[in-house]
Order: sequence, then C-alpha cells, then structure tokens
Amino acid sequence: MMFTRADDVRLEIPRAAIEAIFDECDRYNVDETGGRILGTYNNTGHDLSLAVSGIIEPGPNAQRTQTYFKQDGAYQELVFRQVEDHVPEIEHLGNWHTHHVNGLKHLSGGDIDTYRRTVEHNKHNTRFFFALLVTEKVPGGKGLERYVFKNYLMRRGDENVYEIPARAVTIVDAPLVWPTTERPLPRKKRAPTDTIVGNPDLVLDQDVICQFFPKVKTLQSKELGIYWRGGIILANSSVQEVVVLRDPEADGACTVTLRDPPEALEPVNKELGKSNFASARAALIATERACNTQLLSCLSQKGRRRLWTF
Repeated sequence: MMFTRADDVRLEIPRAAIEAIFDECDRYNVDETGGRILGTYNNTGHDLSLAVSGIIEPGPNAQRTQTYFKQDGAYQELVFRQVEDHVPEIEHLGNWHTHHVNGLKHLSGGDIDTYRRTVEHNKHNTRFFFALLVTEKVPGGKGLERYVFKNYLMRRGDENVYEIPARAVTIVDAPLVWPTTERPLPRKKRAPTDTIVGNPDLVLDQDVICQFFPKVKTLQSKELGIYWRGGIILANSSVQEVVVLRDPEADGACTVTLRDPPEALEPVNKELGKSNFASARAALIATERACNTQLLSCLSQKGRRRLWTF
C-alpha cells in the first residue's frame, strides 16, 4: 500500500503519552487495542503542527479480537467532556491502535475507510484525522524502546493517506491532561471475615471491589447478612452512593439501589430495581456502566456536538 510522505506536518508527543499507549499494549499482547488522542493544533496554510496532550483509554466496553477492535465511545465521550470542561481548547486529534498482534505493518484498508468517513463527516470538528499505529513489539525492549509505531494523517477533501516521517516527530517531557499525572495512593486490602473466607465467590468479590471500588465497604449485620455500601466514582467525577444486598438463599444473587440519586439518574435506579446480579462485583460494574451511559445521554440532549462518528 502506498502512502504519501507528509512534509508539511509536525508532531509533538509527550513521553508520558507514549508510555500510556505502550502500557495498554502490554495489557493486550494477543488482541488489538487502542484509544483516542487529545491535543491542540496549529494550521497555517497547508502546514500543520499537532501537539498531543492526552490519551483516552479504550473503555470498559471495548471489543477486541486479533484483527478487530471497537472502542467504548460512550465512556470516551464522558472522559472527553470532563477534560474539555478544564481545558476548553482541547480537540480530538485522532486515534491510536495496534497491529503488532497480527503482523500488519501499516494501516489496513478498513482503517483507512473508517478514518476517511470520519474526516469527511460534517460533525467531525477538524479538517484532518491523525492516526498513530503500533506496528511491532521489540523483543527485550524497555521503556520507549519496547514498541515501534508509525504516524499517519488524512485530510478532508484529499484522497491521499499521509505518513508523517520520523524526523518530523518530537518527543517532549510534558504532563498529560488524561490520564492525569497524579497517581492514587496504594489501596489497603481489608481483612476478610471468616464468612467471606469460607466462600470463594465472596473472596473474589472482596478483591475486585477493594481494587476497583475503594469507597465501597463490605459490611455485615444480623438482619441483612453481608452487604456492600459506599460511593462509586462516575466519569464526570461525581460520587454516587450505592447499596448492594446479597440473598444467600438465592445462590448469592444481589440487588443494588442508588441512595439519593440526582434526577438524571432516577431512570437508572428504576431499572436496577428490576434486576438481579450473580455477584456484588457484577452489580457494581453494571451500575457504574448504566450511570455513565445515562450521564452521556443527558449530555447529548443538551445539543453538544457529537465527537465519535464511528
């Protein structure tokens, strides 16, 4: 496949952005993965300068195989809106994804068709689309040397697919707007009770909840038995308190309730009241996703421009 060299494009990308991408590659070394690239740009005539300042992860509902990848656009939109509230000039510059798992060293025909539709879409906010492609894993490589990547660009109204040469790429030391540079404090593992230790599924619940829902506490009472209560952090940074009840006589089936939810999340609370979940971890994950999806729907109803057109 022939690509046109982009002699009029300059790319600046922080080391932290490359590390975030490579860390995601390390997590998925069999199936494709990817994410969104945020930043700013300066366009003078045909000269284009891109400055990357953030990487959005694929999201909890991303779909992957060795030759197929679909991002969780709902989650990514919520993250983008959160970033945009603090950095109004931020733009969705493009995407990154991986081919090192299948051996293809360049963009596929499907990639090009998808990005072509995106850049030509009337709701896409820029006249270009940037694509970073991880093409190879380097045996024994460490840090920024453990993968090889290429950079591509497509322009609206232009049939060419441009490859940005390595000499036009500058790696800089700069913080990211996403993921945030602040790291959470190490989470303390709670000592499980004898009742939890005696049930492997409850032990797994304990481990998952402790790691991913640190504000949710495992409690026990004579009336309710083991239950969970605390806050889940949503994509807009709000904290919603939830209660998860477990019925030991129904194979541990769980129900979940939102405590004092805002008006926007009342529909979620009603739907959750109709559902049973196989475990507490399943209940919390489903609740987090349902709340984030509802928040995204509320944003969309406000008429804000659509970001992800594919």
